[in-house]
Amino acid sequence: MATTLKPELEEKLSRLAERTHRTKEEALEEMLNQALAYNEWFEMKVKDGLAAIERGELVPDEQVLAWIEEQEQRERT
Repeated sequence: MATTLKPELEEKLSRLAERTHRTKEEALEEMLNQALAYNEWFEMKVKDGLAAIERGELVPDEQVLAWIEEQEQRERT
């Protein structure tokens, strides 16, 4: 598979490859693997969330807002 990158993106890729002592192809392959793994994880979590909704496993808005306020309080102290 071949692709064309915008010059500024190719320059960033070149700098990353140089800093990490890899070829541009190696750096790009690693980034693609990480992006694909993240997307697979994200899709699984969305499916899990939708299944939980179908089962009626919901958290009331008031409980979520109380939890957020609690977290903000902890950050301030």
